[in-house]
Amino acid sequence: MGQTWQHDLQNKVAYIYDYFHDDFLTKYDKDGVTPLFNYTLKDGMSYENTNKTKVDVKFIVKSYQSMDKDQVEYYLQFKPSQKFEFDENDDLYYYETDFKKRYGATFPVGLFCDLPDDRGIYHKWLICRDEPANQFPKFLILPVNYELMWIEQNGKDRIKRRMWSVLRQQQSYTSGVYVDRYFGHTDNQDKIWLPMNSITENIWYTNEDSKNMRVVVSALMRHPSVWKITKCESASPLGLQKLTIYSNFFNEHTDYVNLKTGEMYADYYSTDTSEIDPSEPLVPTTPIFSITAKVSASTPTIKVGGSYKSLTVNLFDNSNEDITIKYSDTKFSWICSIDNEDWTDKVTWRDGTEFNQIKIKFPNDSSVIGKILSIKCTITKDDLPIESEVMQFNLIE
Repeated sequence: MGQTWQHDLQNKVAYIYDYFHDDFLTKYDKDGVTPLFNYTLKDGMSYENTNKTKVDVKFIVKSYQSMDKDQVEYYLQFKPSQKFEFDENDDLYYYETDFKKRYGATFPVGLFCDLPDDRGIYHKWLICRDEPANQFPKFLILPVNYELMWIEQNGKDRIKRRMWSVLRQQQSYTSGVYVDRYFGHTDNQDKIWLPMNSITENIWYTNEDSKNMRVVVSALMRHPSVWKITKCESASPLGLQKLTIYSNFFNEHTDYVNLKTGEMYADYYSTDTSEIDPSEPLVPTTPIFSITAKVSASTPTIKVGGSYKSLTVNLFDNSNEDITIKYSDTKFSWICSIDNEDWTDKVTWRDGTEFNQIKIKFPNDSSVIGKILSIKCTITKDDLPIESEVMQFNLIE
């Protein structure tokens, strides 16, 4: 499977991440200065500076959708070399602490996944459950299709929340009207699937119908469709927050719609005059985008008094993707040392054939034979230095 992976047309380069490792943007007011809110993309993402983790996957169509049946699922399969358990040095170690340990989830359930279509445009999906197999396990995924917005009540604090979700279209629920022997009323319900995390775990419902949370699930309009949360399921499977919502009515006194920004919140205004208006949440703390540089050579030895040795330095982002070409107009500075003594000016340097290469020639000094020469490169762009890992060479006769 691993050897033939690249020859399969279903092979795709994908990116997986949780809500807090998404790439957040800022929406500004028309003055271009005043920030309104932070948001993330569902389509057309780019990955020049990303907190997401790059993976190799196959996208497999399980069945096809029709207008008269429940929404179908799709398969995601990882390359056999993909790790499913992580240590502190792995980019996905946060899954061990934030999902597996906290909620009992199984990797990668509860993560978002960006997949490219046939035109190379990336779209956001949600990994929903595993599909056990003896050799090549697969995972059921659903396309993310709605940014849910709601008001979180935390003591006296009221916080605006927004997160991409899956509207689980289930045609077999109800006809939209319930009629018994005496009364008739609207009766429609649907489902929303969200990743389980420290934000969505605060979504709740009670047995007192009048106190249940309300959310807007609608196209952007002046009087959108409003729903009441009637059930939260967090264990089937572990790692997801699955909501059942029941049809409700728009309240022009408490609900909020902004046709310019696209914001729609139910219960935005409180009937309790002592409560303040909802506040914007802090932008989630994400890892600092890091770049690493590594020096390489044909062999780990340099001959004393010998010919020139070619060295190459390559830069990698935190998805381990080679981004060296982006630094073609950047300053590369090389230094070397023996036993912490600077030898940079004692050796001879010559430009290499490529911008990220250098040639080094060691003088004929037999006193250092058998010692270690440490070489490092510093790449400076926009006054920000990136230091490479130190590469050590054995000095031989």
